[in-house]
Amino acid sequence: MQKLPWERPSRIAEVGDQIWSYVSPASQREGPGLLVAAALLGWPSDDVAKLGALQFLLSAEVREFVQQLPELARRLSTTSVRDEERSTDRIRGAVHWGQTMTGRLTSGSRHLHVTAPVDRAYQTAENELLVHVLDAVAGLAATSGWHLPNMRSEPATTIRSHLDEATMWKNSSMLATIERTPPTLRSLARITAGRTATRYKSVLAAYHKLNALVERLDRAAIRAAIEEVGLVTAQEHILFELLTLFRVMAALDVHGWDLQPLRIFRGAVETHGISPDGRRLDLWYQSTPPVLGTVSNYQQVLARHEFRRPQDLRPDLVLHWQASTGSPRTLLIECKLSTSGGVKEAARSALFDLLAYRQAFANSLAGTGVPYGLGVAWGGGLTPQPDQGVMLCTPDKIEEALLTTVA
Repeated sequence: MQKLPWERPSRIAEVGDQIWSYVSPASQREGPGLLVAAALLGWPSDDVAKLGALQFLLSAEVREFVQQLPELARRLSTTSVRDEERSTDRIRGAVHWGQTMTGRLTSGSRHLHVTAPVDRAYQTAENELLVHVLDAVAGLAATSGWHLPNMRSEPATTIRSHLDEATMWKNSSMLATIERTPPTLRSLARITAGRTATRYKSVLAAYHKLNALVERLDRAAIRAAIEEVGLVTAQEHILFELLTLFRVMAALDVHGWDLQPLRIFRGAVETHGISPDGRRLDLWYQSTPPVLGTVSNYQQVLARHEFRRPQDLRPDLVLHWQASTGSPRTLLIECKLSTSGGVKEAARSALFDLLAYRQAFANSLAGTGVPYGLGVAWGGGLTPQPDQGVMLCTPDKIEEALLTTVA
């Protein structure tokens, strides 16, 4: 066996190249595929918008918008507002003599003047769009979870910076007074064709990004978010789990199983396939499927000790199929990555979890045959031993491991 470096850019590229081929073929609509891809990355199916929000916050358009804020604040678009002012102390603006004389007669003050001073106001279409985008940046950053101090990645640093800048400027004396009015097609057209279009170019670009990724949820834009941001921000173990999932599916295809695209069913990502002789295989990702029972021994012990809502153990992958002999078989697959300890440490960790699953799901795994577990450790050259309860292998040996069990 050999220790291999975990080259994150290469792994992201590998997963990115395969995710859509396993999620949704070109003939299917994008919507379901987007939900499955989000679930694969650890996002709840009803939270796909978070991908769009994250893509928006990390986009080049928002970065330029934030950088331009100081310059924009110095040169805000203004409009002239005429108001009527009645005063005996000062004269501001042109005097309305007709109203002045009437006012003097009714008030009895010969020093009264009615004037129409012209004041500058910041309530313009351009500034309404500016604060709309500014509020969105601040709001989405504050609810993303990536702004928290314990998040130390580069995306988190960027989002924290955007949040600080957006909060400071939205509370500034000039922008805080602007009435929040959502942009309309008409107001956007006026800004685009107006004399301030160049000055507010970054605002318009950021708004169009916001509209596509958050407000309108454009499917193509969300797909880009999954590819460009979802994979980049995924944790290392998720990338390895996806890598293993796709290699398992590829191995099953080599061994003759015709698999359907991944889908979400009852909140879990799953698929099924049929062998040439008509046998069925089911595959579940990151869930505890019905074949493992409704309650494990692990969960029962916690419940007896009054643990509230005890979370059950959950294998990375579960395969359940009908063997050629006609008996049902189940294989639990656990993926482990160790960038420091290498293959041996990762394999030991996978073995530990698989032995725990054997105890936790003892009733469901009784009679399921050998092996019941497959531990996949990042590295190369670890050959599976199929005559034991648990096999251990590296990703390059997955096809060999499944040949001796599922084929």
